[in-house]
Amino acid sequence: MKKYIKFLGILFSILLISCGSDDDPIVTATCDSTNTEFKQLYNQTVASTTLNNDIINYDSEIHSYTFEVTTAKTICSVGYQSQPALSAVPYVIEVWDVTTSTPILKGSVSSTFSSTATSYVSFSTTIPLTVGNSYMVKRIQTSWGTDISNTVGRMVCTVTGAPLSAFPYTFGSLKITGSSLYQNAITQTNWAIPYIDIVFE
Repeated sequence: MKKYIKFLGILFSILLISCGSDDDPIVTATCDSTNTEFKQLYNQTVASTTLNNDIINYDSEIHSYTFEVTTAKTICSVGYQSQPALSAVPYVIEVWDVTTSTPILKGSVSSTFSSTATSYVSFSTTIPLTVGNSYMVKRIQTSWGTDISNTVGRMVCTVTGAPLSAFPYTFGSLKITGSSLYQNAITQTNWAIPYIDIVFE
């Protein structure tokens, strides 16, 4: 009887140890800006026709584009490249839910960006995106001093100056549906896609 109880005790201990171990790796979300869907969409658009042009252009205080996602995504970071004269001057990044007219991230991200390459700022909280909703991301620069040309930014547009004609532009789960460049300049609608790199987890 004692041997039987001892055997049961050993068996129970083995079961506890085996149940307590988990060979499955823990998957954690990462905020990787190496090869984002936006970068791939942008490069694909630049390469899609000889009319498309990757340039630094259009002196307006607000550069923005509207977008949707085809699968649920979460934004964890945004990348931008400043103008050399403004490398020490913060830009404001905003994200809006256009469908509900709600500012998801309004005025709370104010950051400087590198003037030699795209650099990234992470959010204090990530932004979940809903399939079927329309969103807008804006980069805002109102502290440009005495030279409005400091508000130009990188974008893809046509060499001829005609609006981009193939909206929506899609890569993976990201679909860019339109754009607007405005404030202290003539408003240009669907004229270019500004390089504002949204990073998904």
